[in-house]
Amino acid sequence: MIDINFGNLFSIELLHSYYKDKLCSDFSISASTDTLKVIDGHKMTVRQHGNQLMAGIYCNGNVSPLTPFASIEEGTRFTFFMKLNNSLFFNFTNLPSTAPGKIYYFTNRNNNVANSKSFLSSKIDIYKNTNTYIPGDLAATTPGVIYRAIGSSDPAHKFALTDTNHWMKVDSNQYSSEKDALQWLPSLSTYQFAAPQSSAVVSVLGYNIATATYTLPVLSNTMTFTAPASSFKLDLSILQPGKYSLTINGKQQWIYINDELNGIGAFAVIDIFNEATPASCMLLDGTGHLINPSPKYSINFLNRATIWKYIIASKKSGTINDKANVYKFANPASIITSLTPIPLSNGPLDFKLTLNNHDYTPIACADPQRLVSISKGADTYACSEIFLNF
Repeated sequence: MIDINFGNLFSIELLHSYYKDKLCSDFSISASTDTLKVIDGHKMTVRQHGNQLMAGIYCNGNVSPLTPFASIEEGTRFTFFMKLNNSLFFNFTNLPSTAPGKIYYFTNRNNNVANSKSFLSSKIDIYKNTNTYIPGDLAATTPGVIYRAIGSSDPAHKFALTDTNHWMKVDSNQYSSEKDALQWLPSLSTYQFAAPQSSAVVSVLGYNIATATYTLPVLSNTMTFTAPASSFKLDLSILQPGKYSLTINGKQQWIYINDELNGIGAFAVIDIFNEATPASCMLLDGTGHLINPSPKYSINFLNRATIWKYIIASKKSGTINDKANVYKFANPASIITSLTPIPLSNGPLDFKLTLNNHDYTPIACADPQRLVSISKGADTYACSEIFLNF
């Protein structure tokens, strides 16, 4: 008689700094058709519970370390689609709204380990004073501390991360960013040139396991047109679903190929690989046993920071102060704005309004229901208006 036990293969948690408990339950996660076959063939079960996706597998025996009943082969991939269920998500998240065809791509191939967590997003780039930053951009220090730009900087106007007028310290976690954004393309599509071309030189690079980079040639083709063309049929049907680097006539872009995305409105794709390297891709130990504790992957979203504009109904001049002495306001006025952006949160901040020599606390905080724009100097910010009935 075979003794059957159940073990954890991996899990994925969704986090968001907007929420007081950091737990993000704004998405439904489903497996791709190919992944459902892998799950069934390996006697696995995959379930979403709130902000987490749990992947378990049946094992032989009940003695640790556990051995999967059906071994997970090297190179096995689990693909999941994230569908966004919260219409206000982009209002309180430090990401731009998705453009047509754009998706976010998260994978353990990023090998992004920080603050004792394994993040599926790309690593935030180290700050360089030769780069241009606008409000909302993220940069990292060498020790891995993340900063958010709250003012513009460029090579001609350099501001170090210690400049609190231009940068706000976040923490030592990693966050999703536009580095994770890809253009989804169907396997057959029409490619539009910026100007008519006499030919199309197409090059596609895939993931090179040996170097953990996208440098493996997987497609190369040159098409010559009888007359300059403004578009052509791009055939990528020989490619397996996945992320690629596509270059056409010298113009490079990151793409994701998977016809299953057609019409499902996915916000993001998650790819979990079982590979020997990097370490973040190891789902089993070197002897085929489950890892204890099992790999736990994180996708972390940063809350949006906005200028807070308090509008006093009586139009009388008042002052607003932060009892924690973190955020400052342009006092006194009947319309009071914060001097710097303030991160949105569903947890309250302790602000005090002083009006007609009376103190009112607590007062309402910004919510993500409605955002407007406001200009401060050369920068344009998202602005949260809060009406106070005083």
